[in-house]
Amino acid sequence: MRFLKSKTFLVCVAVVVVLALTTALLSALGITGPIRSVLKTVAKPFEWCGSQVARAVNGVVDVFADYDRLKAENEQLRGELESLRENMYDGEVLHEENQWLREYLNLATTHPEFQLVDAQIIARESDNYSTVLSLNRGRVHGIKKNMPVITQEGVFGYVKELGLDWCKVVSIVETASSVGAYTDRAGVTGVVEGDADLRDGGRCRMTYIENTADLRIGDKVYTGGGSGSLYPPGLLIGEIVSIEADESTRSLIAEIQPSIDFTNLGSLNRVMVICGYATGG
Repeated sequence: MRFLKSKTFLVCVAVVVVLALTTALLSALGITGPIRSVLKTVAKPFEWCGSQVARAVNGVVDVFADYDRLKAENEQLRGELESLRENMYDGEVLHEENQWLREYLNLATTHPEFQLVDAQIIARESDNYSTVLSLNRGRVHGIKKNMPVITQEGVFGYVKELGLDWCKVVSIVETASSVGAYTDRAGVTGVVEGDADLRDGGRCRMTYIENTADLRIGDKVYTGGGSGSLYPPGLLIGEIVSIEADESTRSLIAEIQPSIDFTNLGSLNRVMVICGYATGG
């Protein structure tokens, strides 16, 4: 493109035009002798130069045409890719919504005595190992302090703090948590509470167990309910993974692996708050 603007190019064009006009004039006057032959000979290199320039110009035009075509194709492909991404995202959201609906309906069917309010997790407190959560439900949704929070897997914790449209939930592995419990196989009773040494591993412990109790690894642990309990009876807490004797209190202490994996809550987006239950909510 710079060459097309140069003096050399302009001179060549001028020479070609002059020679072409001169040849045409001589032909019109009937002069076809040596002069015309000489002029045509002189003009031949300039005509070749002009044809090469024309070819180059056509090439540049073709390049710009290809560029416009490729740009249009690129925009079309970009739009198709964006549409595919949106469809994939919508599909994932729909899958999560369906899965959550199945879990909600399953709990509602299994426990028709529960008044459930679904809630979305909106924040996690990193300084509490992500086991203290904030939910998008509060007073305007009928939420009150100390209400139990559960998932399909079992007990998560209870409402500790409350706002107009939010609440903060403490999990059962936090040291602030304590709940009466029993085992499914032998009906051994005790208290499940959070422990600072076990919290990092997402576990809790069951204490106040008689040293003669029929306790085994693998026993399932459920909420006991009863007067003054935050939780209704029969909610799964977890499974006993180890047992040891406390010589100072002459009792047993059982380590519990909760049914909810508190070391990996990244995939947990929603929970359910029990606002009431027929047996004493």
